[in-house]
Amino acid sequence: MPVAASNPFVRFYTFLAKMGLVIRDDPPKVIDMAGREWGEAVDGLVLSVRELPREDAGSVAGISVVMKNGGAEAKTLSVEDWTHYFEVENLELTPYGRMLFGEAGKQSNLTLDPGGAVEAELPIGRIYNVRSPGVYAIQVRCELPGEGRELRSNRIEIRV
Repeated sequence: MPVAASNPFVRFYTFLAKMGLVIRDDPPKVIDMAGREWGEAVDGLVLSVRELPREDAGSVAGISVVMKNGGAEAKTLSVEDWTHYFEVENLELTPYGRMLFGEAGKQSNLTLDPGGAVEAELPIGRIYNVRSPGVYAIQVRCELPGEGRELRSNRIEIRV
């Protein structure tokens, strides 16, 4: 196997490129695992969600969702792009979000080595209606291969 193909960052950026995202010459992003809370493990996989830093107090920038393989074996998942794969519960879609989810996402295979993790930053301020003042309790979920198996993150509250 070529050295580049064994590098998880190269595989992840290749995965992103297959989803149609632009890749720049920036160094690979290091996932900040400090202080993360996790949902229940399913087959060694766990999800964590937390709010991204805001530019101003009145707007929600987005959320960071991390999927980590805590198992002893590599896991390969067939996933759509992150906005389609991760479902944010308890939030109403904006008109843009309804349009986005009305289109099919691109399928790609993602392999997570033991201890490996991937992060998706979802712009929930554009996709979901989180503009009215209040507290929004959310949880992220995704379906895993197999009959009705799903992975759920920890719950967080976002205050606007």
